[in-house]
Amino acid sequence: MPKFDEATIRKASSWQDFKEAQALLRAGAVTESEETKDAWKGSVTIGKRVYRPVVQARTPTWFDAKCSCPANQREGSFCPHAIAVALHLLSPPAEEKVSETPKIAANPLPALAWKVRFLGPWQTLLKKSHATLSLEPGEHSPSAADARLTSWLLSHKATSSSSIKLALDPKSLPSFLHAIQDHPCVLADSSPIAVDAGAQIHLSDCTLREHFVILHPSADQLIRIGSELWRLGEGTLSKISSNKIPKELSSILDSIFIEKPAKLELSFFLQHLDALQTIFDFSASSWFESLQFIPATPEIRLEIDGNRSRITAQLNLKYPDDRALPRLEGNTVITLQNHALAKAAALLSSHIHPRQVISSQGQLEIKEPLAIQNFLSQTLGSLPSHWILSFSDSAKAVSESYLFVTPRIETILEMTGETRFNLSFETNTGSVIPITEIRRLLRSKGSGQQLLGNKQIILSEDIEGLMDPLFEELDLHQENGSFIAKAASAEIIQEISKKYSKSLKNSNSEKNQTNDLYDLPTSIQASLRPYQMAGFSWVNDRLNKYQGALLADDMGLGKTIQTIACIEYLFAKDEACAPALVVVTSSLLGNWQAEFARFAPTRKTVILHGTKRDKLRESIRAGDVILTTYSTLARDLAWHLSQDYLVCVIDEASLIRNPDTDHSKAVAKLRAQHRIALTGTPVENSARDLWSIFRFIQPGWLGTRKHFAERYEQPLLLPETAASTSQLLRLKTSPFTLRRTKQEVAPELPSKILIDEFCALSADQAATYRDIQREGQKRVDEILDSGQTAAARMATLTTLLRLRQACCDLALFDSEKLRSLPLARRSAKLERLLEIAQQSIASGSKILVFSQFQKQLIEIEAQLQSLAIPSLRLDGQTRNRQELVDRFQSADGPPIFLISLKAGGYGLNLTAADVVVHFDPWWNPAAEAQATDRAHRIGQSKPVTVFRLLTRNTVEEKVVELQSTKKALAESLDETITPSDAPSWSSADLERLLRSS
Repeated sequence: MPKFDEATIRKASSWQDFKEAQALLRAGAVTESEETKDAWKGSVTIGKRVYRPVVQARTPTWFDAKCSCPANQREGSFCPHAIAVALHLLSPPAEEKVSETPKIAANPLPALAWKVRFLGPWQTLLKKSHATLSLEPGEHSPSAADARLTSWLLSHKATSSSSIKLALDPKSLPSFLHAIQDHPCVLADSSPIAVDAGAQIHLSDCTLREHFVILHPSADQLIRIGSELWRLGEGTLSKISSNKIPKELSSILDSIFIEKPAKLELSFFLQHLDALQTIFDFSASSWFESLQFIPATPEIRLEIDGNRSRITAQLNLKYPDDRALPRLEGNTVITLQNHALAKAAALLSSHIHPRQVISSQGQLEIKEPLAIQNFLSQTLGSLPSHWILSFSDSAKAVSESYLFVTPRIETILEMTGETRFNLSFETNTGSVIPITEIRRLLRSKGSGQQLLGNKQIILSEDIEGLMDPLFEELDLHQENGSFIAKAASAEIIQEISKKYSKSLKNSNSEKNQTNDLYDLPTSIQASLRPYQMAGFSWVNDRLNKYQGALLADDMGLGKTIQTIACIEYLFAKDEACAPALVVVTSSLLGNWQAEFARFAPTRKTVILHGTKRDKLRESIRAGDVILTTYSTLARDLAWHLSQDYLVCVIDEASLIRNPDTDHSKAVAKLRAQHRIALTGTPVENSARDLWSIFRFIQPGWLGTRKHFAERYEQPLLLPETAASTSQLLRLKTSPFTLRRTKQEVAPELPSKILIDEFCALSADQAATYRDIQREGQKRVDEILDSGQTAAARMATLTTLLRLRQACCDLALFDSEKLRSLPLARRSAKLERLLEIAQQSIASGSKILVFSQFQKQLIEIEAQLQSLAIPSLRLDGQTRNRQELVDRFQSADGPPIFLISLKAGGYGLNLTAADVVVHFDPWWNPAAEAQATDRAHRIGQSKPVTVFRLLTRNTVEEKVVELQSTKKALAESLDETITPSDAPSWSSADLERLLRSS
């Protein structure tokens, strides 16, 4: 997780929220805090309310927070509860570290509840730092404040009877008041008193006169108790937030205490503004409320020094003028940009090797010769142009001793379907090296340093790892010294040209875009978002040029509406054309029919599925849309091969990833003028999945299966060739693939916070788990000894399944003894889920709960019913899916939807939910991602929190670790992985799961 400190937390939050968080911390409201891999979380108790904020730190200054408080639920703000937990992580409150109350460590404190009563003229006595009180047993549940009070009483030997009388003096009163802060039962004259901390002194006004700021006191009744200031109100006693206040401000507090205005120099006021805002409430000042705070923009300088054996680089900030900061200009306060150095360091870190570390002061040291060479020749050239690079004489000499060579493609002529271009190789000094010399250097690579004059030549990895293979595979012709690329090869060359030319174009921002926007057909009854119009136009452009396209947008971005618009566009071009065919999963047939009825109501759709489909075939006419499933298509393949289709669409195209299945073979044989594949996850376990999809949309483009395996699959498995091969495969498929994420095209989507919530197995679960593991290992070893490898794999999978069930709920086993156990002994996860559900519902959230075990969903449903919490359940037996979805989406619908991962991972729009719980981890993380995107998609207006319930030191933890290897492959291909019904991991992986968990 990115590191953060108090300064970055303060910058990321509003000052009002920050001061409230400090008050919560000092009051002891933060009862726990924990830092995880990419987040922090904790508990904040205020009275009877418990908030459990969770924060994901994306960068040192960018935090996504989720909390059940109204402010966070309404605005997704970085609320005081989340800030307080962060401050608790950084440094527990001073009162906890140094307290006048000694800790009783020998024995645990008794859990007692107290009723605290101030006696006599309590306000008059407090002004003199005295108090008379009585303590009696309380009727409420013991609180944290009760525990502090019990500790205080024990340390002061004041526990002689159940009814205690205390007479406190200036020495003992401060520690007593600390002990009863936020106590639920403090009385005076039978009226409740709220004793808390973190209060502010109200100002009646704050004004600016010439170069002085005047603080005007209000009618607050301030008293001193010991060294602390307190605000005494009607039924309230609040300690002023004066901890860690600079000594320079003590005279100001003295002045306000005696109700005299305090006069500060403007520069002093601005310098100590953060501390002043902690102490004082400026809300009554129209001048202060009119101020705008703008950080100054610094100049970023990178000063480079060193020699061939050691290079240092120092990041420095310089502001545009020498005037002091912060300063006031009109009603604008120009402040220091405290996080600017951290942002610049983070950017520099992204361009260097992970082993090279930038210090908190912005200094980088590089000692390895190759790392020095890469830093000077490549890293510096990739930094933003507005950075100022400053070299010492020795560092400049080292930098100038290298000639860094990169390819450059210069387009001579672009015509429809053809590009003519020149290829040259340029150095960082602007000189050109002939292609013949480059080929000689490549041939002699490894035989020693390549020199040109007295300078060392460094060939870009792109020359050998990308350019040569591309030119071997693309349809290129050489003529009069220049090259000619045709069709899709021309588009790939244009992409490479954008990357390596010296133009200011950014190929990433323009990737996969067509310059021509097509007109939306009049039959479409919908308004498409700009990115959807761009996708609709791109698909039509691909179909027009190459007859095939892969639309691989993220889940939830509207691939269905873009595709329906494309189908309608093709029909509009030729009304007497053939029918269209859409192949989907059985669970999505109704969804596609409903979407056509919604967006293209005049289009006739025919569902070929079930026993009556033979008769329906006779009613199909040109211009109709046929909807069928993969399984039905394979059974009816002979009939489909006798048909000609205008366009064939396969939805969830990842389902044809195995080229040897009947589904994959069937779609590859269909006869269609145009072909569209839709999936948010084109790659699952290997690049072969992509080959299967391209066999459908663009047969032959990725070669034969044997050629593809040799050229791509095998090199992707080798660390030394994986990066260049994945880059080559991305470029090779780029003319036919449009891949966009929510972050790129739908920034209006709120944040998504992912939390791995680890639950400790109960003693009964742990014992059952070890018994299953021991017996399973014994059984697998016996089968392996008999030489039955396939049987051993099945036995391993069976044991792993039972281990995963033990992690979830012992009620999943057919044992009345286990089923009858109390919930806490039976399932630690289910106990935690009920806590999450109750807290989320109380804050107004709706929840999706996913599990792969249907029986688990039934057990969860039973527990919810016992708590009178209504819910819905969708699994493989559900027939009225849309009815359940509509009920959940309605404002008065049940707050919890229990969904089978296999039944509900596709095709559902459940944006009413803003909490997602994965009860058990699936073999493949993309299954969970797809399920999560049922809520985190277009139409969602609130931040989405995703809990993944896991158990420590079990097969679940090992599954999550092994998932990362698949994810790394998918990400290297700029894709994500898709769910699988069963793990495709090797037998070695499965055995390691069984024996190491």
